[in-house]
Amino acid sequence: MGRRIAGTPGADGIAVGPLWRYLAAESPRRGASFGASAGSGASAGSGAGDPVAAIRAASAEAARQLEALAERMRGLDRADEAGIFDAQALMATDPQLLDEAVARAEAGEDPRTAVEGAAAVASGVLAALPDELLAARAADVRDVGARIVRIMMGQDVAFPETPSIAVAEDLPPSIAAEIPAGLLLGVALEGGSPTAHAVILARGLGIPAVVGVPGLVEAAGSATSIAVDGESGAVVLDPDQSQLADFAARAEALAASSRAAAALRGRPAATADGERVILLANIGGPEETARALEAGAEGVGLFRTEFLFMRRQSAPSEDEQVEPYRRVFEAFGPRRPVVVRLADIGGDKALPYLDLPPEANPFLGVRAIRLAARSRELLAAQLRAIWRAAGRAGVTPHVMAPMVATVADARLLLELRDEARAAAAASGDPLPERMVTGVMIEVPSAAILAPELARLVDFFSIGTNDLTQYTMAADRSNPALAYLQDALHPAVLRLIAGVVAGADEAGIPVAVCGELAGEPAGALVLAGLGVDELSADAGSLDRVRAALAGVTRPQLADLAKRALAATDAASVRAMAGELLAPREPREPRSRA
Repeated sequence: MGRRIAGTPGADGIAVGPLWRYLAAESPRRGASFGASAGSGASAGSGAGDPVAAIRAASAEAARQLEALAERMRGLDRADEAGIFDAQALMATDPQLLDEAVARAEAGEDPRTAVEGAAAVASGVLAALPDELLAARAADVRDVGARIVRIMMGQDVAFPETPSIAVAEDLPPSIAAEIPAGLLLGVALEGGSPTAHAVILARGLGIPAVVGVPGLVEAAGSATSIAVDGESGAVVLDPDQSQLADFAARAEALAASSRAAAALRGRPAATADGERVILLANIGGPEETARALEAGAEGVGLFRTEFLFMRRQSAPSEDEQVEPYRRVFEAFGPRRPVVVRLADIGGDKALPYLDLPPEANPFLGVRAIRLAARSRELLAAQLRAIWRAAGRAGVTPHVMAPMVATVADARLLLELRDEARAAAAASGDPLPERMVTGVMIEVPSAAILAPELARLVDFFSIGTNDLTQYTMAADRSNPALAYLQDALHPAVLRLIAGVVAGADEAGIPVAVCGELAGEPAGALVLAGLGVDELSADAGSLDRVRAALAGVTRPQLADLAKRALAATDAASVRAMAGELLAPREPREPRSRA
């Protein structure tokens, strides 16, 4: 019987196949993951010649490769993944990283060791901060450092030659993206988290991923095949015939469920007794609109705009921003709302033109709406561009601000909105009469202040990723804290229930745009709590629509009541699982 190890679900799906083991950045010295190759023209051997020139040439080549990866992702309508490589391209030529590496080389270190040491210092600073996204950035820095080293050594990664499942401590996102199409069947990681960049890439590829599998890399050393279940988190090394049969049956059940869910596409999402729940898509740029519409999205609940602000030495002008916003507005038209999130930059997305002083924990520092205190014009220009783009498209824009923590933050947003409309009038563009304005609830203080905030704005959108992290004070990149990283924890749900109550009192709708909205179990609990709209990746909408179609409003109300009385997330998931038992989704009954 094959060895079974329990991990944490990352990306849904079942995969069985040969095992391809990827070792970490030091593997050129171990000779396990890299094969000698003509590699890059920037190769500098192990540092022959001018070591400083070798480091700088290799870093420039690394940036070029990463920019090419970003463009490839954009060409596949995968803007989120493109953003990962845009950020890595900036890291490859980051002055702090290069200056540290050059200083080490000038002090006598081998250039390869100098780069590795500089990357280790930079990643160590990020990894020590209690934030999931910063931890992901730490892995990105290590990935960039390893790429620069490979270029200097003239080495390439020896990718699998047949379709395989990757096993690693942490699979760098750029490695996952470079594996030739069709050769990556799944991902199993000893470390990582469900929000790791490799997992995001796996979801985009439609392949399963499991993370936080203890002892996996060592255990896999003598294995030749592996089976992974991205929904349960199960991993089996060298599965026997009985286990293979179980995985095959599980895969067929999932395929049947997916077909049944896809059959509901195009119909309004509703419970079996006709209670409507609006399903929206999260997008990262204009190129993702077609995928969202194909999935039956009734609009956009989260339009991330950071792509306009990255990979630049200066802030985008108002005119530069109008066109991409207009394209998205026109794609969805006046009947499908598009909620634009103001740029969530600063913090871990420190950009050269922001000129922010160093912060001990930048993700909890001057970012998002807080930037207005230092750079009012940055957000004002974005709001003017949104007014103008909406006018050209003939729609009413919806806008929300992230990182709102106080009533003063909400008032600042409204002030900026009104100032921007008055200034945009001078452009000559036709302007809509109003801008539907909301705030993101992702900070516990905002959830507590929901009744007061609801009297100021038009809607709430709950970001469950950050709300969970800040509520539980748990780094979601740390597998040891996985039991605290679940947004279905009753502590988080009670905050959400309070937000819904505050919104109901003021008569405004509540959406959820965090990852919980894309999980069938999460969708049922959220709908039961009274959340009006669920916004998720387009690939999640079929399953959520099917989950809702299989339950009634009274069942959801009972689920929510029991979930709020629970004491842990596992109990809540078990409750939701009872309603998600395999069954054919029913045609929602019309509510005349």
